[in-house]
Amino acid sequence: FHCRNCSSLKPLKLHSTMLQRRRVVIHSIRLPKNSTIADVIIDLKTKVDLSSPTAELRVLEVFYHKIYKIFPLHEKIENINDQYWTLRAEEVPEEEKNPSQHDRLIHVYHFTKDPLQNQQIQNFGDPFFLAICEGETLAEVKGRIQRKLQVPDEEFSKWKFAFISMNRPDYLQDSDVVSARFQRRDVYGAWEQYLGLEHTDTAPKRAYTANQNRHTHEKPVRIYN
Repeated sequence: FHCRNCSSLKPLKLHSTMLQRRRVVIHSIRLPKNSTIADVIIDLKTKVDLSSPTAELRVLEVFYHKIYKIFPLHEKIENINDQYWTLRAEEVPEEEKNPSQHDRLIHVYHFTKDPLQNQQIQNFGDPFFLAICEGETLAEVKGRIQRKLQVPDEEFSKWKFAFISMNRPDYLQDSDVVSARFQRRDVYGAWEQYLGLEHTDTAPKRAYTANQNRHTHEKPVRIYN
């Protein structure tokens, strides 16, 4: 079988994670090389179970458990370097769609401190955004994070929370106002300022996937609903 138009198509491997099912579904599609992120999102909406017909998706650039970029809809997929990082698509939460001028979108990452590396911070797991309000305390933010991640009370009680800037943790108390620590509003360049969730990495160690293979020609996308 020979496809005359295959050379003009770009293969995409889509990893769809349904939170309620706790499993990954892999989709494989091909799009013309001149397709944009908007085209990717249109195609994804036909393949994943959205929370509502009006749900919006966004595509993120993730590398070593940090979010580095939200892709603009007009960006062409042929210009995206997929050798080192993962494309991740997810639904935009309702609270982020119409933010007030006092709201702030912050990065939230999981981390541990490596005792063998002079207590250096090691990020792991899936990073995410969180919309926080001015004046909101850590106690209030913690409650929303626990509900979002569906962590049992016993386990969550062991977690520590820190404002981390340039890899240096400043541990927070429940009464601390979280937004006071975040002065930047530029989401795209703020990956070195984040709310850190310190806890044990309980996820099983997995082998490197295709997106971590420098020689792959596929563009992996993980879909979070």
